[in-house]
Parts: sequence; structure tokens; C-alpha cells
Amino acid sequence: MTAPDSPAPLPKLAVIAREAGVSVATVSKALNGRSDVSQHTRRLVAEVLERRGYPRQRVRPTRGSMVDVMLQGLDSPYALAILGGVEDAAWRLGVDLIVSAVVGRTKNGQPPPAWLDRIGARDSAGVLLVRTSPTATQRAWLTDHGIPAVIVDPRRKPPAGLSVVAAANRDGAREATEHLIGLGHERVAIVTGRPGVPCAIERLAGYREAMAAAGLRIDPRWEVCGYFQRDGGLAATRELLGAEPPTAIFTCSDAMAVGVYQALAEHGLRVPDDVSVVGFDDSWAAAHVTPALTTVRQPWPDLGSVALGALLSGEAPQRVELPTTLVVRSSTAPR
Repeated sequence: MTAPDSPAPLPKLAVIAREAGVSVATVSKALNGRSDVSQHTRRLVAEVLERRGYPRQRVRPTRGSMVDVMLQGLDSPYALAILGGVEDAAWRLGVDLIVSAVVGRTKNGQPPPAWLDRIGARDSAGVLLVRTSPTATQRAWLTDHGIPAVIVDPRRKPPAGLSVVAAANRDGAREATEHLIGLGHERVAIVTGRPGVPCAIERLAGYREAMAAAGLRIDPRWEVCGYFQRDGGLAATRELLGAEPPTAIFTCSDAMAVGVYQALAEHGLRVPDDVSVVGFDDSWAAAHVTPALTTVRQPWPDLGSVALGALLSGEAPQRVELPTTLVVRSSTAPR
């Protein structure tokens, strides 16, 4: 005799199939966790079982129905924009997301060791690492367990064997610098990002390429690090405004550009009348500072959606760069 609080016996496959509107073979595949059953069909079968008092968890999740997303932190609007793109793609592709953040859990900005145990326990289909990278040990564990991983907008040099999705930082920086040169500026300075960060390296390279292609001198004093911070942009610009100051400044983030504006105002200089300024990111602030900031727009949501598609494609590791867009506003003017 069945105990009062025990689940009802599993209905016959034909009954489940009839109520779900699918074939008996499809029900069998869903119950056995086969990967060739759509998420929608899997949910229909689960709903029939629920109506009949049978535990939903008997419809086993399969590798391919759940993806882990590990972010550097949840306080960055850029990371959240990437996550939004991942979520949109997950909805279309019928996969579920498990979202975690690194900040506050480790000192090195990498996923904590216990993270792997949880991934293994839930049989994750793959891992998206947004602005963070696995350690060598974690990379080896993922490989040994056949779990693919994709790094989105890496903050450090990514390990070999992983796919990477990033913005075309070098191209964006080159276009920003060319914009200033095209306006007649010859003394073009750059406020760079944090040393060693891949996107900072690429943006500096793009700046140098544009200057060299135009036959313009690159004064070492015009390359100053601002660490991607507003205060860094402020300090860097104060340093730039010495002897032979530049007439234009390309800043490798919008946050630093805000500091550039502040330093120029301290020295009685106007944007763009005295100094033209270009940022990078197209953050919320870019359109709301005065004057509105000319900047390079990054394709944040697209980075997330493309990364999820690459993760689930089963293709060999590759590097994908998505194009940036120069957004011209009021902070640049002819020399």
C-alpha cells in the first residue's frame, strides 16, 4: 500500500505522451535525459508529471540544458550588459543559467576552488567566464571533465585552449585616434588603461598604429596610465598638461574621460575649444557629461549572446572579435 505522503506511481508512457501531445518515444527520451529533446518538450512532460503528483525532478536535466556564468563582479554596468546578452540568448536557445560572482570570494580575481565542485554536481553544459579567467588547475579540471568554457572580455591574458569573445579594441582605438587626426590634431595624447590588461594593450596599439600611419610623432610624455579609473584620468591629465601639452586626448575608458574633463577645467581649458577628448565604452555617462563625450561604443550585449552561442556550438576553441562603433558627439572639434 502506498504511503499517504509518497509520490504517485509513474504514469504509463502512453498516458504522459497523450497529455503532453508528443510521442511515446519522445517521452522516453525526455525521462532518460536524452539531448535530442527540446527544452520546451522537456517542460511539457514535466508539467504532466507534476499534475499527476509525480516529482518534477524525475525528468532529468541533461548536459546542454544548464550553463554556469561566472562574473568578475555584479557592480559593473558593463558586466551586467554582457549578462543581459547572455540571458537573451539563453531564452532563445532554451537553456538555464546559474550566475555567480568572484568579487569577495578570492583575492586574485579568479573563480574560487569550490566553484568546480558545484559545476560537477549539476552536470553543467559549459562555463562562461565574464571578465575573469580560470586558474591552470581549474582549466585542467574543466578539460578532464569535458566541460567547455568561453572567456568574455578577458581582464588578463587568456589561457590556451579556451574560446575568447571580445570587442575589437585595437580597431576601435585606431578609429578614435584617426578621428582626432582627421580634425587636424597632431599632438594627440592617450590615457591608457591598467598595464597588462589585454584590452588596454590593444587600445594602446591601435593608438600607436594610427599615429604612425599619419606620420605623427609619438611623444612618450603623451602616453600616461590612468588605470581605467576616474581619479587615474584626473592624475594623468594633470601630468599631460606640462610643457607642450596635447591638443587632443584619447582616453581608454569613459570613466577616465570624466577625470580628464575635471583636470582640463582646473587648468581653465575648455572641451573641445582648447582640447578635444574621446573616450571608450559609450557608458551612460558619455551622453550625460557636458559637453557630451565622443566615444567608442562596445557591443556589450552582443558579446554575451555570441559567447553563449560559441559555448554551445561544440566547435574548436577560437577567438571572436566583435566590431566597435565610433559615436561622435560634442567633445571633439577641428584644430
